[in-house]
Amino acid sequence: MTTTSPPTPQALLTRINTNAARDNIDFTVLPFHKEALDSITKLHEEATTIVLPDFTNATKIDTHTHPVPSWFRTLELSAAGRETPSWNVTDHLAFMSARGIRRSILSVSTPQANAFASPSKFERDAELRKKKTVALARLLNEYAAEVCRIWPERFSWLGVTALPFVEESVREVGHALGLGAVGISILTNAEGLYPGDAAFTPLWRFLEERAGRHGREVVFIHPTDPVIALDDGTLISSRPSPLRSGLGEFYFETARALSSLIASSPPYNSTLLKYPSLHWRISHGAGAFPDISERFLLGFPNESAAAREAYKTRCWYDSAGPVWPRQIKGVLEGMGVGVGQCVFGTDYPYGIGFWDVDENIAGLADAGFIPGEEREGVLWRNARELWRGKIAL
Repeated sequence: MTTTSPPTPQALLTRINTNAARDNIDFTVLPFHKEALDSITKLHEEATTIVLPDFTNATKIDTHTHPVPSWFRTLELSAAGRETPSWNVTDHLAFMSARGIRRSILSVSTPQANAFASPSKFERDAELRKKKTVALARLLNEYAAEVCRIWPERFSWLGVTALPFVEESVREVGHALGLGAVGISILTNAEGLYPGDAAFTPLWRFLEERAGRHGREVVFIHPTDPVIALDDGTLISSRPSPLRSGLGEFYFETARALSSLIASSPPYNSTLLKYPSLHWRISHGAGAFPDISERFLLGFPNESAAAREAYKTRCWYDSAGPVWPRQIKGVLEGMGVGVGQCVFGTDYPYGIGFWDVDENIAGLADAGFIPGEEREGVLWRNARELWRGKIAL
């Protein structure tokens, strides 16, 4: 399953460093950059030792999984109030095989490249914070790209951005898509700015124009902690509850992000409606959004009809978390979304130990209120439709 002619470690490093220099990215601002680069080249060594499990009867496509390079875990030891899990390709492949998962879509989880904007490790020097964010985004993308280059039959990936730095994000997204990313992954907010903020318009315009040449583009929205910027630019947590974010705040963040994509009052400009070739992958069954969607749309009567249609045709909702068979009814019955917009996701490895992943899968597999053919759609066929021509079953 490995590529027939893998690059030598030196050739791989030369390519990565040459492209970084071209894009004015300075890896040395990150104290762990050498470890990160080494981990990318060592993926090829790992490939020679892995005994691949059996995927003969595997059909599922897992649209919500997260690689966790060891250096990224060290950087961010806590995730949503829980210990950041360990991860490696061997364990991930074993997890997939045991649950009939043929392909996993990788996307780096929170804080992605925004580690230096988190209140716990806030970098006050704005220019240095930008340099670190840009460098981290590139290293994360190169790592995920190499995993998928080595195991192309099992993994695809979504590139991360350098948001809120828009010009740098357009460049980074172009680089990631050029490396083979099948879309991009963003957080519900980037330094307090939500996806529908007009400041992000150049990125969405870039993707819309690219979609005209390559078909639809996919944007995955993953929750992160809310923050607020003080007058001096310092970012502080705005999480109102002392409970850890994974217990609820992430679901409200998802609702805020989706709301921002529809709102037409400043600083928002109906991003979801302005860019019809962008398809939005929404985490955790849309979180809290189904409960507020109708009340929210009362504030935007001119956009409400088009928004409801977009929710049903260009938003795709995953099953990660205890979504099926109860929570999903908010999407299906409350928002009137068809099962054809639902995709399978496990949140591996972050979900392990938080909820029973197998019980979560069973909640979908045993959902008596949808026909068996539609359940098969959720498990793999809908994802293939979302990424038409970009991933293979």
